[in-house]
Amino acid sequence: MTDIEVFIDSRSQLLDKHFSHAAPHLRKGVQKVLLSSDYALRHIEIFSRLVTEDDCLAPVFAKEYRERFQTIPNSPFPSFAKEIRQYRHYSFLRLLLREASGLADTAETMRSWSDFADEAIRSALSYCEQDVSQRHGIPLEESGDPARLYVLAMGKLGGRELNYSSDIDLILAYSKDGWTDGEESISNQQFYIKVVQRFIQLLQQITAEGFVFRVDLRLRPNGDSGALVINLATVENYYQEQGRDWERYAMVKARPLDLTVSPDHWFYQLITPFVYRRYVDFSVIESLRSMKSMIIREVQLNPRLNDIKRGSGGIREIEFIVQNIQLIRGGRLPQLQKTSLLEALATIKQEKLLTRAQVLQEAYLFYRKLENALQSLNDQQTHVLPEDELRQFQISQAMNYTDWQSVYFKLKQYQRIVSNLFSSMLAYKKSSGQLEDNSRLLEHQLASVWQGHIESEMATNLLASINYQHAKRCYQLIHSFRHSPRCLRLSQAARMILDRFMPLLLKELAQVKNTEAVLLQVMQLLENVVGRSAYLALLTENPQTLNELLYWFSRSPFISQLLVAHPFLLETLLEPMPNWTPPSRLQLKQQLEKKMAHCKDQEDEEEYLRQFKLSHWLLAARAELHGQLNAIRAGRFLADLAEAIVVRVVEIASRQLALRYPVMDAVFQGFAVLAYGKLGSREMNYNSDLDLVFIYTSDAEHSSLITRLTQKILHMLTTRFQSGILYQVDTRLRPSGSSGLLVSSLSSFVTYQQTEAWTWEHQALIRSRVLLGGPRVRAAFSKLKASIYAEQSNVRDVLDEVLSMREKMLKFQLGHSIKERPGGLVDLEFLVQCLILIHARKNYSRYTHTLSLLRQLAKDDILSKEQFNCLKEAYQKYHQVLHLGLLEDYEPSCEKELQQVFAISEAIYKQIKTS
Repeated sequence: MTDIEVFIDSRSQLLDKHFSHAAPHLRKGVQKVLLSSDYALRHIEIFSRLVTEDDCLAPVFAKEYRERFQTIPNSPFPSFAKEIRQYRHYSFLRLLLREASGLADTAETMRSWSDFADEAIRSALSYCEQDVSQRHGIPLEESGDPARLYVLAMGKLGGRELNYSSDIDLILAYSKDGWTDGEESISNQQFYIKVVQRFIQLLQQITAEGFVFRVDLRLRPNGDSGALVINLATVENYYQEQGRDWERYAMVKARPLDLTVSPDHWFYQLITPFVYRRYVDFSVIESLRSMKSMIIREVQLNPRLNDIKRGSGGIREIEFIVQNIQLIRGGRLPQLQKTSLLEALATIKQEKLLTRAQVLQEAYLFYRKLENALQSLNDQQTHVLPEDELRQFQISQAMNYTDWQSVYFKLKQYQRIVSNLFSSMLAYKKSSGQLEDNSRLLEHQLASVWQGHIESEMATNLLASINYQHAKRCYQLIHSFRHSPRCLRLSQAARMILDRFMPLLLKELAQVKNTEAVLLQVMQLLENVVGRSAYLALLTENPQTLNELLYWFSRSPFISQLLVAHPFLLETLLEPMPNWTPPSRLQLKQQLEKKMAHCKDQEDEEEYLRQFKLSHWLLAARAELHGQLNAIRAGRFLADLAEAIVVRVVEIASRQLALRYPVMDAVFQGFAVLAYGKLGSREMNYNSDLDLVFIYTSDAEHSSLITRLTQKILHMLTTRFQSGILYQVDTRLRPSGSSGLLVSSLSSFVTYQQTEAWTWEHQALIRSRVLLGGPRVRAAFSKLKASIYAEQSNVRDVLDEVLSMREKMLKFQLGHSIKERPGGLVDLEFLVQCLILIHARKNYSRYTHTLSLLRQLAKDDILSKEQFNCLKEAYQKYHQVLHLGLLEDYEPSCEKELQQVFAISEAIYKQIKTS
């Protein structure tokens, strides 16, 4: 025996065992149910009792369902839930038996099951209202009249074409605001939210007896982000001011569940004008084209050959064809205003609005019968054809076909017809503007993705079809942002700007490679700016700026972090790169002076300084990554920028102290700031600290005031404002380091350097310069550097100390940066500084930049031409790599340079030792 024969035999045995009492005219129908539905076997006791009833094959109308629900006692929640689940199984099986016996067609079955759902909803809501009111009382409007709850059935339930295992789509609203009259009084909205939550639990929760219906409330105003239930006034306001095209499409199926519905019912007064326009609305046509295009995209991306709903030529395409005609023509032909697709098709056929309306009706009924057969197999919401031969046999039995091949052949016939009809609907005429039409259509579709107007699977498929990487995760990011607290709190005007911007953003993101990573950064930026519409307007009105933003988000973590943390920098992106050259020190100081003249107070000045720094950082970073600015020149510019800011900070601090201490103006003339390290040598990177030393030439009696000035300067440089800090500052290079005075007199500084300073401090002095100070300080500092370089140092002692420090540095360096590795940047700098200290030349004191010092050493033949060229090229590459590492999180290999620099260093040190 084949598997199918064994299966038939086993079901025949069940028929004999459980239905021997069944009347002869019932046995054929019972046998077909047993063959086609595993669900029936799970509830065989209920099925067995059903066939003993005289009227088990009689048609079932809404009145009978209503009367049966009314007999269910108001028992405790678990008991009530059990009763309605058992009645659901009874009603399900009764419809299966009636259809299997050839007494009910598909249209009747869908209508009757929809009637059951209507009465189940009414009964469940009534029970839940009574349940909640026991604690909180009856909800009353402000007038004192009882409030009431209204229910709109949507989707298949709205059209009274519900499948056996369909969800029920609902929108709920209550009449007016007010309060309940119980001891624990709550607002009407709170009351009805509790009712709806209880209602969902009652119908949807899976218990030992199963469930009644899965409840879907996502079609309500504002979808998942909206309240479960709102008052009618809010509903009216929503559809008048915010109703979207997709909601018009959905509302075609809307049907109020009131027992008596007159033409002046609130629903028809509100919804009908919203859905059906008396004129041809071209925006609706565009929206329908967008929806059609998304369906096509999804089918192309995921053909779903066995999906009778979403596959090519499936149920969804029939629904689109019919509702397309309803929306475009229904305002002028009221007879098209039907919630039932079959009734609408009948009108379309009568009015001759579609040439193949009859075959479309046949296809629809075939699909829906097949859908019922698939779902009644195991009471599962599925639209996918089985691949298993036994399941195919069961479906064939339910469809009244002798074999699966006949079912499949008929299905393919209808799919071809429907697909052709669907393709012809709203087709664009070919024109020169086709690309523009497609672009506009894509923006329309992406607007639907953003606003949540389409189901997540379709949205994900659309994103994937336009080259989004990790499309599912991208959609989740978009969905999460749309429902974030900041978005939900937006004003209507701000929401409109955001809704204009997001489709443009989503379209441009399709051009980015690492879509998910870039989108994540965009969402972080939007979280910061979504309440400030000017930024979104800037990006919306300047597509090139949006493109550049996405370009940097995909390329530079450094620039990305700047823009996310400091959105005011978006305006900097408006400045075209070809026109930008780094301003000089003088120009930077002049810009600051001009701009800060408009600052109203010190806090305003300090914030502007931070914005000034960040804006110029962004300009420099863009220029570097565009290849318009090399790392050496960028380092000089960043140092000039820091210098201009420090000078300005010193001036502000001095001015503020002068308000309290008039002598400050005179004292300030003797104040000086020395720059060490990267700032001193003008080799800064974007993450460089400022190494500063403060000295003074004023009288000692003013030392406390000088210290206060220095502390204020440090505070202004390092205090965090809205735009961050200015710079991290290191003052440990002052005499005696951290244990020394914060500010030194000029004389004590000179004495320390000449008599107490270590060799490493003289190394540090090589890169130092006067950042701010009068002629006396500058002259004394130049004289000091020249004298130290000119000293006849003990070569052996200097070399030993430098090599000892170098050895410690290389030994304890745990990182892998080219700065600290053997032959790296620090090793190169050590070599230069060692040669400067050993080969005393007065003219060396004029230079602080490592490259300038290298040139002088080569000029004096201390370095050979080959050594100079090798060290220069390595130095330039190291700086380029360090800048790229910060800007792009990418460091090219420098193994060749590291080996060459290390070899040169070793050779020179060896030569010095033996000379």
